[in-house]
Amino acid sequence: MPSTRPDGDHGEMTADFDWTLHPDAEALVDRIVGDAMAKSPRFACLSADLGPRTSTRVQDWLDVVGGPVFADELREVGYVDGHGTTPGVWRHPGAQLPAIVIAEGYRIDLRVDDAAAFAHAQHSTRAVEGSPRSGYRRAVVMDENDVEVGGVERRSWSAGVTPQQFSAEQAADAAEAERLLAERPRALTGANGVEAQIAFARKAVSLVGPELSAAYFLEIERAYWQRSNAAGTMQHARQDRLGLGWGNNDHHTFRSSRPAFNGLIRFLQALGFGLRERFYAGDEAGWGAQVLEHPGSGGVIFADVDLTPDEVQLDFSQVELAELSGGDAYGTVGMWCALHSESLLGAGMHHLEGQFEFDGLRYQLAERGYASMNPFSDFAHLRQAFTEAELWTVPRERLAPLVAAGHLSAERAEELATTGGAGSHLENLARRGGFKGFNQHNVSVTMKATHPRDYRPS
Repeated sequence: MPSTRPDGDHGEMTADFDWTLHPDAEALVDRIVGDAMAKSPRFACLSADLGPRTSTRVQDWLDVVGGPVFADELREVGYVDGHGTTPGVWRHPGAQLPAIVIAEGYRIDLRVDDAAAFAHAQHSTRAVEGSPRSGYRRAVVMDENDVEVGGVERRSWSAGVTPQQFSAEQAADAAEAERLLAERPRALTGANGVEAQIAFARKAVSLVGPELSAAYFLEIERAYWQRSNAAGTMQHARQDRLGLGWGNNDHHTFRSSRPAFNGLIRFLQALGFGLRERFYAGDEAGWGAQVLEHPGSGGVIFADVDLTPDEVQLDFSQVELAELSGGDAYGTVGMWCALHSESLLGAGMHHLEGQFEFDGLRYQLAERGYASMNPFSDFAHLRQAFTEAELWTVPRERLAPLVAAGHLSAERAEELATTGGAGSHLENLARRGGFKGFNQHNVSVTMKATHPRDYRPS
C-alpha cells in the first residue's frame, strides 16, 4: 500500500506508488451499500436504474457511505480516521474507494456535478445544503427506513461531510476564480501560451485556495472537452437525465508538446496538484506521462508527452524536455499537439475517463452509433477501452510546416484537412478490488493505433 504525505506549499504528495488490491475493504463498502439497499426500496430502485440508463453501478458514484461499522473493522481493512480530511471521516490511502463514516443508520452519498440538479431529477423536496461553488454541497433525495441517500458536490476533502456556507465575499471570490479559469486565453500557442496560463492559476488560488481552484479547473475542462466529443456528449446526456453529471469521472488526460510540458506541470502544481507515479507506455509507443493527484479535491490528471527510454526517470517538475537530446519531436503525443494545439490551450483534453459498467457501456454506446476500440486492459480488477476517436479537421496553416519538414506527406495532410484526424476519446474504465493504479503495458498498442498521422476509424 502506498503511503502519501502532504509536503510543500500546496500539498505535494510523495510516496512509492505500488498500487495493490484491497478486496476486504471493497467488501466492507459493498456490505454497507447492500444493507442500505435491503432496507430502502427507493435506493434499490435507483441503483437498479443506473445500469440500463447510464451503464454504471452505484459503486461508480460513491463519495461517502455510512453505517453501523466499528473502528477496528475499518482499521483492519486499511481505512484511516481523518486521512486528508476531518476526524470521523475514514478514508483508505491505498485504494480507490469511498470514505466511510460510523453511524447508527445508513448514509449513501453519490458524487454529482450539481446537487440541485440531482435533487430536481430525483423529485426531492428537501433544500440543498451548502453554497454554490463551495467545497462541499449536499442534497438529500431519499430518507427511508433509516437510510439517507444524498447527492454531493465534492470539491474539498477538508470540508469533511459538513456543507459549506459562503459569505457574500467568499461567493464573489469563488465566482471570480471560476471566471478566471474559464476565460483564460486558449487561442495562444506553444510553450509561451502554456506559460501564460500559470498566472491565471495563481490568481484563482489567491482568491479561493488550491482545492476549489483545482475543482473548478477540472469542471471547466470537462465541459470544454465535451463540446468536441460526441460520444461524451451522448453519455453525459444519459447521466444527466438522473442529475448525475460527470460525478463518475476517474481521471483527465492532457497532452503536451515537449517544449510546453514543463509549463503544463507548473500550471498544475500552481493549482495544488501533487506528482504521483510516472508512466511509460514502452519504447514502441515513444510516450510517457506524469500522473498527478490533488490531495485536497481528489482530482486525478494524466499529463502525456513524447519520451525516450532514458528520460523515464526524470523529475518532470524540474526538467525542460525541449532541451534534451534524442526522441522524435512528433511522436504520438507531439504530432497530436502539432495538429490540434496543446490540451491546456485550444485543443482541450485528449480524453476523459469515467468509471462504468464496462460491457454495458460498450454495448449501449454502440447501439447509439459510437463504437469502441479493443480494450487495452482486460483484467478482473481493471478494464479500459477508448471509444473510436472523434475526428477533428486540421487547419491548413498547421499542416504546411509539417509537410515542409517531412513529418507528413502531402496526401495525408490533405486528408487531415478535409476528413480530419484523431482528436479526442471517451475512455471506459471499470475498477474492482479498490485498485487505484493503471495498466503500464498494453496501452502502448492502443496509443500507437491512435497516432494522428495514421489513425483512420474502423
